[in-house]
Amino acid sequence: MRICVAALLACGSAASGVAAGAAGSPLARVSPPRGGYSVELPRTWRFANASYPSDHATHLWFDPANALRKMLVVLSGCAGCAQRNGQPDPGAVVPAGATSVRRLSASTVAFQDFTADDPWVANGVAIVVRQNGAIDGYVTVELWLPARQHALATTILNSLRLDS
Repeated sequence: MRICVAALLACGSAASGVAAGAAGSPLARVSPPRGGYSVELPRTWRFANASYPSDHATHLWFDPANALRKMLVVLSGCAGCAQRNGQPDPGAVVPAGATSVRRLSASTVAFQDFTADDPWVANGVAIVVRQNGAIDGYVTVELWLPARQHALATTILNSLRLDS
């Protein structure tokens, strides 16, 4: 399944001229060790499992040359968190304080988030996950890059694919 967040993040030629990522590194499709999703990130970025015992997994992808350039992926099995009255509610799982929340589909919203401990606004997406038609949880992705790399952020978020 391909998740497209261009409706919120597109800026002219988002995909053109973005063959190189942060620090000039080309993009490569990567997945966490146990799968669940894949995404195109700069080749130099590294993975860290930031999970702790709970109902979700937390993955951190980061640029070792500048750890402020990062992507946080949360995969949760909390079906009740991502629905209202039996219908998908991806807005219910965006980070508190998120702004510019825009519904892209019944199961997906795009958003921006600013936190005091990060110098850049995060671009993100929240997706309600279904298994055999039933709501099965959600995925949120937050990506922090400098504003001048907005087109790269769009390319990365548009490349997100959830495993079926």
